[in-house]
Amino acid sequence: MKQRKMVVTLLVAVMVSMGSIVCAEPGAEPVATPKGVTTSVLGRVEMPDNVSEGIDVDGLSLDNAAIRLEGHYKHPRMPYPPNWRSMPRDEREAWHNAFVNSKAYQAYNLKAEKARAKRAVFTTEIAEDGTFIFEGVKPTWYQLSVIIMHPNAEGEPSFNLARAHAMHQFIVKNANKPYRVGTLTLKLKNVLWHGDVAPDWVATKYDGSEFKLSDFHGQFVLIDFWATWCGPCKAEILNLEAVHQDFGGDRFTVVGLSIDEAVDLPKAFHERKPSGYLQGFLGQGDRYQNIREAYGIRGIPSIWLIGPDGKIVARDLRGTAMREAVRRAIEATRSPDASEPNNSVQATMKK
Repeated sequence: MKQRKMVVTLLVAVMVSMGSIVCAEPGAEPVATPKGVTTSVLGRVEMPDNVSEGIDVDGLSLDNAAIRLEGHYKHPRMPYPPNWRSMPRDEREAWHNAFVNSKAYQAYNLKAEKARAKRAVFTTEIAEDGTFIFEGVKPTWYQLSVIIMHPNAEGEPSFNLARAHAMHQFIVKNANKPYRVGTLTLKLKNVLWHGDVAPDWVATKYDGSEFKLSDFHGQFVLIDFWATWCGPCKAEILNLEAVHQDFGGDRFTVVGLSIDEAVDLPKAFHERKPSGYLQGFLGQGDRYQNIREAYGIRGIPSIWLIGPDGKIVARDLRGTAMREAVRRAIEATRSPDASEPNNSVQATMKK
């Protein structure tokens, strides 16, 4: 038995040295194939038949879609402390919150970006009938994405700023025949931009009274859509508190809007950890679903800066960028050119 195991180990080592084993996604079996052998990936993209009345479809067309195939890459491991598994939940949260606000987290993200930059990336064109084909594809794990970006968005395509998107993950195992993806139906969503009017909403305070976005007309409002079950949301609370401490007053307000299933969850959370800024509850019912559709929220935390005129100043704010966006927006209203869009704030919309 030991001899057989040694032979298998030696064979694998030889195959790796020859470049004949391709990485697969974590947990999947490695795909062995002769070096240089490739195949094709083909499929079709279509627009959905049924679209919600609240979705803006003006200008949406497959002519504006970007499609690409991205290969597997080895993402760096999080530098968890040695006793992570035995740490109580509160200690884990405290460690995570401190980590995401540290220079070590910036270094971790930089390392992840460098690893991602080494992945194989294929692009192609979508035909008039929605069909597509990628050639020269080696067997391994892939992610296929189709995205129609907001026309003002710059840089690499991202789902946050996509008006329409579809994604499919799969493993190409056999290089002897084409891999058929099938038909991908795009999912549509709104993408609000700098200068767009922020849709109004109604939230409930923990005492049962209600308030709405339009109550803050004439002020800058930093809105944070969050939940107690969301680790990254709780990590941003320190940044939100700092912004509130630095700028809170008659001209600026921070508002946290919980999307937990029950109001008791955020209420209990803030009883343990009192908040210095205003908190409200949306829940998971129709009220939040309508807001989610109107704002095009894809995930949380989702943090927005709204101007005194009720229009969007910046979106998708995180970390130190949050404070900078608020500072620049407030300073811009004091300058002689306050009527002009602030380019440094507007830049946060183009990520």
